[in-house]
Amino acid sequence: MTNTTGKDKLIIGRQLSKARELLQLPNERVASVLGVSPKDILDWEQERSQPSLKQLEKLADIYGRGIDYFLKETPIPPRDIELRGKPRQSFPDLPEEARTVLARFDELCRIALEVEGLLGKKRKVTLHRFNEAFSPQDVAEDIRRRLEVGNHPLANLRERLEREGIRIFELPVPNGTFSGFSFWHTEYGPCILLDANDPKGRRNFTLAHELAHLIYGHKSSLCYISLTLGDLSGDKELRANQVAVELLLPSHGIRDEFLRKAFTSTPSEKQLGQIATKWGVSIQALGYRLENLGLVKRGHTDTIVELRPKFLKRPRTPKWERQLGKQFVDTTIEAHERGLISAGRVAEGFGITVRKAMEEIDRRRGKSLN
Repeated sequence: MTNTTGKDKLIIGRQLSKARELLQLPNERVASVLGVSPKDILDWEQERSQPSLKQLEKLADIYGRGIDYFLKETPIPPRDIELRGKPRQSFPDLPEEARTVLARFDELCRIALEVEGLLGKKRKVTLHRFNEAFSPQDVAEDIRRRLEVGNHPLANLRERLEREGIRIFELPVPNGTFSGFSFWHTEYGPCILLDANDPKGRRNFTLAHELAHLIYGHKSSLCYISLTLGDLSGDKELRANQVAVELLLPSHGIRDEFLRKAFTSTPSEKQLGQIATKWGVSIQALGYRLENLGLVKRGHTDTIVELRPKFLKRPRTPKWERQLGKQFVDTTIEAHERGLISAGRVAEGFGITVRKAMEEIDRRRGKSLN
């Protein structure tokens, strides 16, 4: 730890406090991990002294940030985060590892905004917003109309929403603590985080669920979505689920699909899987929808609720690339190719080693030359 003067201050104290406050970590907790006193943490945040490089690296690890986060002013992280879906549980109740995932998400949004600024590419948000007077069915129908999908399966939902100006990332959430997170930032715009550990069908449902929170203008929403959809609590969660169901499984389209298959009212897991895969949802979401439409026997879905569809195709792209999304990866590599960011910055954004980042850059460069 070093004392500082106005000339040699490199680390911005406000950045340290912003990073800690997002995770709601007390000074004492951070101090114990670093082996310093709580007063040292406060002194760093108030710029009476500065941490050493080694201490700063440890702080970056604790807070889920890149070191450059502490060297310049950045947009304010999401505030007033509401944890929904689990009664009598609040944000501070989450494990520290789960809260750190939100910091990494905020970092990705920040990096994306900075890269777009370097490239001179301003993201245009075209997402429509509605007040609570509009029903979930009205909202879902409006989205489907604008996406021109009629009553057909809504393929590539993530890519379509990214074109609407939404920032979407997938990150592994420890022990499935939450399913998704969404907030509308004054600088980042609308942002959605999905649990990368969930199978594709569940991620699609969570994406549609979080989209509903953005559309209705709900506060920062950290949601746990139970496999048994009826277990949800709270009007906002129920409304978001209704939008997701209407959007992904429109009644006319899914009814026609089921009747064409001529299945009984107690279809097997494999039979439900055939439809679920086509419509990009989980077997559970499909089963409950069919029950509500009177096509499947009430309670039948609960008999297979714990099973995962084994027939969903694995992504051909690397896991890290799928989680970050094509748009983020492409713009980051473009910024490097134009000499605007270093390979180290690319690696930090991708969450991979510098060597692996260089291999990816070389692979794409070679592919473009062929």
